[in-house]
Amino acid sequence: MDIQPIGSNKFLVGLSREDLRQLDITYDTMDYSNIETRRVIWTILDCVRKNTGRDIDPSGNLLIEASPDGSDGCILMFTVPVSRADIGTVISKSNSVQIFEFKNSDNLLDAMSAVGADSINGRIFTDGIKFRAEISTEKAAVYRHIIEEFGIFIGNDNLTVTATHEHWKEVCKSTS
Repeated sequence: MDIQPIGSNKFLVGLSREDLRQLDITYDTMDYSNIETRRVIWTILDCVRKNTGRDIDPSGNLLIEASPDGSDGCILMFTVPVSRADIGTVISKSNSVQIFEFKNSDNLLDAMSAVGADSINGRIFTDGIKFRAEISTEKAAVYRHIIEEFGIFIGNDNLTVTATHEHWKEVCKSTS
């Protein structure tokens, strides 16, 4: 289990195939309305508490975004909402792509060069100034730390992906 804090209210938990096997769950069966999924989340949050000192109440407001990682594991991003809106705890399964934004074409090309452009299956969009790369979640999981040296992760939720498709011009699509 790989636990990475991302600020004061977010953290990532990478679960390998072996972690999922030990927790007796799969990405496909994750559903917070299921008591077994809740047990797994509580177990994970207990590990987070032990490793980071962060005590997160799973019965409070909590957003959990789940993405497959391409090696039969998954990545969970936990967000403790800053607002007081009562959303409850939910698991949101993400799109199969992630969107990264780059200030200019040089940053985009540097990122693609650093990871090997042909190893990224995706699409490139522009708004005339900035660029966005739509990268498969399994590839983004492997290369995210490198890509974020040149650009920023925008999101993988339906709104972000749809807005990129509708409001940005596609300039390149992978043929792989």
